[in-house]
Amino acid sequence: MTQFDFYLNNLSFKKPEVLTLYQLQERIEQFAQDCEFIRRQNNERILRHYSIYDELIFDNCTVSEFCHTPLGMELTDRDSQVYLQQIIDHSKDSNLENEEIIELLDDHDEELINGILCLHKIQNINEVYCVYHKNDWYKFHRYFLCVYPPVRNEFCKTLSPYFPNLYFNEASIPAGLNGLHTDYTEIMQTIIHHLSALNDVFFDVFNQQGMSGDGACDELENHYRSHQVKIGASRDKNGLDELYFDFPDSDKKLYCDLHTKFYQYFEDSNPSYQAKGNRIYFHQPIKDYKNGKVLIARIGKHAN
Repeated sequence: MTQFDFYLNNLSFKKPEVLTLYQLQERIEQFAQDCEFIRRQNNERILRHYSIYDELIFDNCTVSEFCHTPLGMELTDRDSQVYLQQIIDHSKDSNLENEEIIELLDDHDEELINGILCLHKIQNINEVYCVYHKNDWYKFHRYFLCVYPPVRNEFCKTLSPYFPNLYFNEASIPAGLNGLHTDYTEIMQTIIHHLSALNDVFFDVFNQQGMSGDGACDELENHYRSHQVKIGASRDKNGLDELYFDFPDSDKKLYCDLHTKFYQYFEDSNPSYQAKGNRIYFHQPIKDYKNGKVLIARIGKHAN
């Protein structure tokens, strides 16, 4: 299993030119919560470099002073001090210098992937490696799912933590992947693009009062109409038997005719007719079932 190491160094805390104390306090509180979320994940560590302590976090106050001295107490409230202490003190020491940490970012493999945790925007470092919020953590992992795709039988288990609004059917998805027009590992960026759309857009749209699955598909399609890689979405109205799927803990098969359409690809500027037939079939969220997530049934070929 891949190890993920995220680093805190002085660049992570370097004060922007325009920053109010209130903005800093809000950012520290959110950042502390996001760091704790990351620490709870399997095979993930947060490491700190000693350079953080001498970085100016606000006016002429260093990180160390902000956390532990009367100057910090005069500047901010106790809650902000505690949150910043948690960010730093709950992390492990690293002996790597800043330059070594930055070099590590591009030196990744399937065994170890590194990133930078950032309280503020960092200049001159590829944004792929920078995590400012929990949503950036999801993007970070989705990016590396494209670089190092999981094996087919581990696909659902591997992707699930990074799509919190989706439930992946382990009984049907691995077989569906075999039916794609090409090896799924070769179009992983487009697959992740579609799953991100369902997780980040469809889920929220569907949960609006009075919204139907069809209506949410229309909204999803409109949302991506001007995107580099457009996404189609609709309902199959042909009543096909193959779109009935068994799901765990369900007393009946679920008809998963809602689907996204692979009209375009990041990996293929001129996809074939067969490639355009690829689909992700899913069921809209069901109250009190699988925590109300979107139910992903198949990632594969067009149903006949």
